[in-house]
Amino acid sequence: MCRWVLWGLFLLVLVQQVIGQENSQYRLVPGDLVNIIVINDQSMSGEQIVGPDGFIRLPLVGAIQAAGLTLDELTERLHQALSKFIRRPKVAVTLKQFPSSLRRVYVLGEVKNPGSYQIPSGVTPNVFDAIAMAGGFTENADLTQVRVFQKDNQPIVFNLRHFQTNSAVINPGDLIWVPPAFVKVSVIGSVEKGGIYPVPVHGTIIDALAAAGGVKEQGATIRIFRMGTELLSVNWSDLSNGSIPPIKLQEGDTILVSTKTILGVVVAGTVSRPGTYDLKGNITLLGALALAGASVELGRPIRVRVLRQGQEFLKVVWQENSLPKELSQSLQAGDVVLVEPMVLRATLVGPVRKPGSYFLPIGSTIVDLLAKGEEILSNADLAGAYLLRKGESKPVDLLKLLWESEMEENLELQDGDVLLIPATRKVWVAGAVSRPGAVEYQPRMTVVDAIGAAGGPLNLEISDLSSVRIVSGNDVRIINLEGAFKGGDMPNFPLKAGDVVIVPERAKAYIYGAVLKPGAVRLQEGDTVLTALSNAGGPIVDARLNEARLIRFVDGQAIVMKLDLGKALSKGDMSQAPLMLPGDVLYIPPRRRGQWDITRVIGITTSLATAVYYLSRSR
Repeated sequence: MCRWVLWGLFLLVLVQQVIGQENSQYRLVPGDLVNIIVINDQSMSGEQIVGPDGFIRLPLVGAIQAAGLTLDELTERLHQALSKFIRRPKVAVTLKQFPSSLRRVYVLGEVKNPGSYQIPSGVTPNVFDAIAMAGGFTENADLTQVRVFQKDNQPIVFNLRHFQTNSAVINPGDLIWVPPAFVKVSVIGSVEKGGIYPVPVHGTIIDALAAAGGVKEQGATIRIFRMGTELLSVNWSDLSNGSIPPIKLQEGDTILVSTKTILGVVVAGTVSRPGTYDLKGNITLLGALALAGASVELGRPIRVRVLRQGQEFLKVVWQENSLPKELSQSLQAGDVVLVEPMVLRATLVGPVRKPGSYFLPIGSTIVDLLAKGEEILSNADLAGAYLLRKGESKPVDLLKLLWESEMEENLELQDGDVLLIPATRKVWVAGAVSRPGAVEYQPRMTVVDAIGAAGGPLNLEISDLSSVRIVSGNDVRIINLEGAFKGGDMPNFPLKAGDVVIVPERAKAYIYGAVLKPGAVRLQEGDTVLTALSNAGGPIVDARLNEARLIRFVDGQAIVMKLDLGKALSKGDMSQAPLMLPGDVLYIPPRRRGQWDITRVIGITTSLATAVYYLSRSR
């Protein structure tokens, strides 16, 4: 019996050592709950939550940075801080729990179960651990180009074939992308052997045609279809002699080698068996789709188009639980049936109210995806966002998109896209200060501290310190700092990371969007919206004057007014041209293809209101 007791005690000690080793390696993140014991002073002991700013706060010593530290490092830091007040303090720190919502990583790409996964308690995982949680690699995974996208850094590329696991630690919020080694494309038509072939990720049309045994007829036309839409049509002779720039193929592309006479019906696009199907008697559109393996899933309808002699002959939308009568249409030799999805799946990651994956209509843009997130949180780094597509990242300046209407930033989404918005550790000070821009956030930073870090007000005659605005998420506060900067009492208005402080200029308003000279405009008594529009150089040709918006703060709340400036200009309807007040923002949206719902954009960005625009102008 004694021997079994000793053996049990040995195992218990061993388990505690393993747990201790894991805890010593684990680095704290915001939201973790730690238990602090100060033996010399029990009043200092207790549970502490690592705040969103990464700090814990104790009596006497104040704020202590905890995020990014191991438990041992935090213990040492607390020991040093308490030594100033307590003789030879004895400190112990243990990890208790953390909210699961903050302990997740995203694993996407060529893994068996892509998605987000919770990191186990007390564990600092590496890339292999995260991929294992997602079911492991698929057969098509490229292990040499695995990318880890971190919140505040550029993507890191790992070669997992020759890799030391202890050097690939990942953190909550990281996104791991496992790229494909090959893409599967369909080659049909006048080739030796049509079918679906794997082509290297950076392969070309020539590679795909070579895999199919080559082109039979030199006079053939090479046509490429992507998601049911014809992307390219080029003569084989031009392609083979190198006069056509190579096009990078994508998963699901269809290459049709077309000749003047096609004896069957071609089915291309999002089907499981694209190809050319011989006509045997009368074949209907439904029959051709069935042969090609077209299917309709719940919530993911498809659009079917039939091209006859190069012209669109028929178009039909096929949804689940319905069978359109157009599917009974008979087909002819040479018809091309294109099957394209009507929805795509995109993922939104970062400081938004509802991150996650969403189904969106084909043709949706970044703004549409942001609308699914409902609200951009105050600590979002809008200028540092990027779009992850097929393992490649592209910077996206959401600041310019949402508040300067630079629509080139509003990229059209593709299936599988991921929009990542990093979190920031800065406070922005904008407007009439000496050095407007971002300043490093410090614990217990106040609005006066932030303005001081930005060089202070420009001039007490220019800077309107009586109406300094603090924008924090959906909350907007207007405070009076004139007394503080003239030697009076120093008010204590604490800030959080991501907050925006706006020091407005006296008698100035702002106009942006589809005008000749967007920016600040001076106001004189009696100036109306039309006066401000004139001072901004007037509208450009692309302006939607009937959809203008005036944003005004009333008692700290952002009020949005819809104005029809077209009526004001053409009919003299001055009810549509109210007086402009200092601090007002007039926005005139531009026209663009498709339906532009400016109220949706304003709804998404209410939390930033005019602050982001001022900030972008002061950089």
